[in-house]
Amino acid sequence: MERFKTVEDVHNHAKKAVGKTVYELNGYQTIKQTKSSVGDAFENWFGKKKDSSSKPDMEEAGVELKATPFKKLKNGTYSAKERLVFNIINYHDIAKETFEDSHFMFKNKRIELAFYEYLKDTPKDDWTIHETVLYEMSKNPKDYEIIKNDWEKITDYVKQGKAHELSESLTNYLSPCTKGENASSVRSQPFSDIEAKQRAYSLKGSYMTSILRKYIFGDETVESIVRNPFDLKEKDIETIVLERFAPYIGKSIPQLKEQFGIKGQSYQTNYRIAAAILDLKGKYKDGEAFRNVEEFEKASIMVKTIKFNENNLNKESMSFPTFNFKNLANEKWINEEGEPEAEWHNFLFDTRFLFFVVKTVDEVDYLKGVKFFSVPEEDLQGPIRNVWEDTVKKLNKGIELKAVKWGNDRRILNNFMKKSDDMICHVRPHETKSDYSENGLYSDQLPVKIKWTDKPDSSSYSSQWMTKQSFWFNNDYIKKQVLELLD
Repeated sequence: MERFKTVEDVHNHAKKAVGKTVYELNGYQTIKQTKSSVGDAFENWFGKKKDSSSKPDMEEAGVELKATPFKKLKNGTYSAKERLVFNIINYHDIAKETFEDSHFMFKNKRIELAFYEYLKDTPKDDWTIHETVLYEMSKNPKDYEIIKNDWEKITDYVKQGKAHELSESLTNYLSPCTKGENASSVRSQPFSDIEAKQRAYSLKGSYMTSILRKYIFGDETVESIVRNPFDLKEKDIETIVLERFAPYIGKSIPQLKEQFGIKGQSYQTNYRIAAAILDLKGKYKDGEAFRNVEEFEKASIMVKTIKFNENNLNKESMSFPTFNFKNLANEKWINEEGEPEAEWHNFLFDTRFLFFVVKTVDEVDYLKGVKFFSVPEEDLQGPIRNVWEDTVKKLNKGIELKAVKWGNDRRILNNFMKKSDDMICHVRPHETKSDYSENGLYSDQLPVKIKWTDKPDSSSYSSQWMTKQSFWFNNDYIKKQVLELLD
């Protein structure tokens, strides 16, 4: 095997892989159809054989080798397809380590990343390496401190005998992802008799997307909340954000509008106030827009405003983007390694919400507080998964639609899960307009023909197209998460 003594040796050889197919990297041998096969082929390019060593792949140079996929989105942009998974967490070892001298840093402080495009309908052998990047955590001081904070949070759970309570939503960039779905995929922990799920360190998909867009496609995020990396040595990103909001809790929305020079009144007003409090200069019209903020993009933090009336009632459920019927029907909730695969599962697994809570008192709106929230694993793997699986099952079996009289008009009922089913989330249209026409502006094609009852005799009602749908969080579920802010 050729020796790669220095970081430069490794990086220069990795650059020679750009443009080559996986088949070529694998020595002109067909790769195995496994999740790690592209990474194995990239290691083969260096003459490295697959193993489970705790040392870096290129030990002499101190460089780990990783291959990671990206995908093209419907809007033409690119994102990472998945998180970047590292070594299994040894709960007994990390309880004795510091971040700087940890097994994690020893193995992964320098990573040669090979990016390739995931092409569903193209054989893996024909996939090509798009670009390679030498990634060093310490080269970005802010990221380094946030990753260090994440590692220490994971370690603190272990030291408190709570390794069984770890979840991917606890951290910002570096997460403890599950490895293995079966009950047998558990490990002992040093300060509790309760066995904990087997987990591995991973960089979140949102963080990998930021690396992809910055180093591969040259896209930079617009703004940053933390200007000085030294701030992160004493506080984590959550604490910094919450401290920014603290002086404004209890103030009225009209007061805040005047203080920050915000004109007009619309549903965007509260998002603009949140941006002003965080000292962001861009035009932040909704929660999605905050993804242009460096820390929010990398940690997959989504801002959502919630408004309550004087009786502590939030009338609106929380909507999410529409899903594609055919894509959803072909998804699996998890892959063969027990990792999230479905788009909805991946989204909720990675996303942390920042709730901006407003309440009306004597006809005036007040900022009652802000709160970070991640969907608990028992909710994600329980009711939410049940709704998702029910939706997939019905799409593949054939959606049932029924036309009923509705005043002087008609209404189309479907058999998707409703809010009244009380399952945390439900399915309904994102838009207020209905559309059952073929190739309609608000319709999408189903994978199986509709099972109609009393189908209207009109070309506006097709046999395989219906109004686009979305997953929604029930309003009472959202209320439950922020009750303590409403007093």
